Amino acid sequence: MTTPMKRFPEFVRESMRAAGASATCLPVRLDGEHWETAFFFHVAGPECKEDRRLMRKNSGPLPVGLETDLIETEHAAVVTLRPEVYTREDDPLSCEILLTPGEGGAHFEALKLLSKQQRMCWFFGDQAFWMVHSQQLPLDDEQRKGFEELLRDALKHDTMVRMTGRYDSQAGLGEIVRHYELRAGALRSEYAANAGEKPPS
Repeated sequence: MTTPMKRFPEFVRESMRAAGASATCLPVRLDGEHWETAFFFHVAGPECKEDRRLMRKNSGPLPVGLETDLIETEHAAVVTLRPEVYTREDDPLSCEILLTPGEGGAHFEALKLLSKQQRMCWFFGDQAFWMVHSQQLPLDDEQRKGFEELLRDALKHDTMVRMTGRYDSQAGLGEIVRHYELRAGALRSEYAANAGEKPPS
């Protein structure tokens, strides 16, 4: 990245506020030229105080993990991204981001870019979205292929659902979200709103 980011971009902040989301992934132009999908984490509140302290203390990359899954609901395919950030070995900062790529827009573009880009950038902001920590990790061919398959399978499912006239992305999200809760001390389930700048197709 040519210029260090000091605060989350305004459209990212607005998107997260509108959704009440503590984590999201959105297409952004980090270098002012190329679109790529980046992950943003709002590490706010007293329950994340220790995470913020450890992030500020750690100048190197934190160990992270990312699990993916596809849930085929009656109304829409929902792609789940489950990042875990190991600020503490015994209690990682966890969340779940839900995407409905069949609706198009930012969710579709986010997965499409992840299937092509060379790196994955992670940004962590405090209560006012000022940067606490950032890092980037390379994406290899196998990881990109995984995102490509997720997108392909989600669109295939949604094509069939549309043929029945039942497609409704919000209903699909609702089926998943109502089963979630927040656990004390870490974020267990938040989803990204369909907002933000849309890169060119």
